[in-house]
Amino acid sequence: MNIPNIISFSRIILSVILLFFMNSVTLFLILFFIAGLTDVADGYIARKLKMVTALGARIDSVADIFFYIVLLLLLFLNYRWVFTENAALFVAILVIKFLSIIVSRIKFGKIVFLHTLANKLTGFLVFVAVPIVMLAENNSFLPALLCIALLAALEELLILIKEKEVNENRKSLFIK
Repeated sequence: MNIPNIISFSRIILSVILLFFMNSVTLFLILFFIAGLTDVADGYIARKLKMVTALGARIDSVADIFFYIVLLLLLFLNYRWVFTENAALFVAILVIKFLSIIVSRIKFGKIVFLHTLANKLTGFLVFVAVPIVMLAENNSFLPALLCIALLAALEELLILIKEKEVNENRKSLFIK
């Protein structure tokens, strides 16, 4: 375990802790921002210290999954209107993500999550969107965000179908 991996692992722990603060907007958002910072810090430090590893990428992906599951639970339990008003987009994204998991497992023998630019943009937009939904109870921008997430998911699926070898850090369908 190196420093970036410990930072990524801390996001898993923070995500679990977030579950206990879903009804406290202030505490939730403080922990949410700390978890978000770990998502940026782990990759930056890994690249800066030349500690980029396959294990680190895997821990980062698992931490992202935990983080997004907690956010989906938060939205479902406390802001259900976000789902009801955007149900088709949420379902489409989840189906495509599930297909990506199946394709990567069959094709490469493991579950692969790509760190594409579109996936990073989606993560940033989610990071901005959650406080807006929680504080302003506004979701007028969510259809646009979910369309970007849908395109990112489609791009990931197409890359997984097209490529012969795994490159988890593939920038996009158009840039290797």
